[in-house]
Amino acid sequence: MEINAYDRELFGLYSSGHEFFLTVTLADEQEFDLLVDTGSAQTYFPCEGCPQDVCGVHEHAYYDWRMSKNFRVLNCTTSASDGKYCRDEPEYFECYANKTSKLHGACVFGSLYADGSEAGGYLVQDVVGILGSELTPIKMTFGCGGLRDADGGSERHDGMAGFGRGAVTFHAQLAAAGAINAHVFGFCSEGMDTSAAMLSLGRYDFGEELHALEYTRMLGDTELAVQTKAWKIGNEKIAGSSNIYTVLDSGTTMTYIPTVMYKDFVGKLIALVRGAGLNAYRVDVFGDDTWCFYANNARVSASTLSRWFPNLSITYDPAVTLVLGPESYLFDHPTERSAMCLGIGEVNFPGVDAGQIILGQLTLRDTYIEYDLEQLRVGMTVARCEKLRKKFATDSSPPQNVWRIVALVLAVVAAAQLVALAIFACRAARSRRVGKWHALAPEDDREPALDGQIELSNVVR
Repeated sequence: MEINAYDRELFGLYSSGHEFFLTVTLADEQEFDLLVDTGSAQTYFPCEGCPQDVCGVHEHAYYDWRMSKNFRVLNCTTSASDGKYCRDEPEYFECYANKTSKLHGACVFGSLYADGSEAGGYLVQDVVGILGSELTPIKMTFGCGGLRDADGGSERHDGMAGFGRGAVTFHAQLAAAGAINAHVFGFCSEGMDTSAAMLSLGRYDFGEELHALEYTRMLGDTELAVQTKAWKIGNEKIAGSSNIYTVLDSGTTMTYIPTVMYKDFVGKLIALVRGAGLNAYRVDVFGDDTWCFYANNARVSASTLSRWFPNLSITYDPAVTLVLGPESYLFDHPTERSAMCLGIGEVNFPGVDAGQIILGQLTLRDTYIEYDLEQLRVGMTVARCEKLRKKFATDSSPPQNVWRIVALVLAVVAAAQLVALAIFACRAARSRRVGKWHALAPEDDREPALDGQIELSNVVR
């Protein structure tokens, strides 16, 4: 199926990067755009009753669960099956069992991401379909909640579709329900000048349109990770790139590498591009000190990159080598039309292992990645993702931004909200996570106990 990335934010000129979403459908044909994130496990989006200052402003209005006859809130103290579901995944969920609290019985989740953003909410169950696919809608467990950026802002997409590791992930629930023919999914995102990608759900044969996949073993228990054996820029091997634990994270735009690798990579790249006639300078881009490159008398664009920039070769265990074009480590300068910037940084997030690689969406461009959770392996090959999408994916055009006016109205309405989301202090559950979550909830005797008829605004309090 075809999935898309926004070319602009809800408020602003530019998207933060190649981050792709699928669109889910729920009761009364309500639609929500969820970022496909192989770096996290939890699926969530805002539901009716969540204050805007907690759940944010997104492409669509919040889910009106009152339209569904199948919707229910999980209660991990009164339901044995709900309790087992919640307690079997302590990495992601916590059963709030404090009997003196009005949150008693809620199965809560939360994530604190290394970039400072955080998410929180509570688990519910409802029937979910996927727009643009032929899959039968299934009863799925997901989170009613929201994501807040470190600066207090909110992303245009409505929430997350967790495509990481574990039984709670989006793909694992599809496989368990028999909606797909195997616990396998594939991802193929296109190049710099496009905003489309292809997501395959289940085991799929592309025939002669795709080179034979080469497989590397899947590492980790909570992440989709592989072992990197070496990096090369052109013919130059990058120091410190041997035997590095590598997280494949489609929810991160940039790629992050250990400091030793980064310094060697930057030094060798600058020498190569200067030798080819480009200037290199450091500049603040999107709040980060970034290396950018430009030519005095020529246009540096996606179609001319190979004139100045070498290929990036990555070898994975045991001997899977991908030769990637310059688009795998560059992005367009946001204001200078004749400049490119380096989309690779250092792993320097608090609580995150600085010795690993976080391979973001930028470096996954024009590579078909198959995640085989049945055989615990990852298949890879360089591919023309646009060609695959046009031949095999169901067309699903990205939605138009029709909610700007509604968002302004919600900003006024939110001022009258009388409830606030439970504050979750956590250690996260994502590839960029800090650790496991713990949930904290304020006591408030004015709120009723958790039961089948409770207002969701009370649950999130």
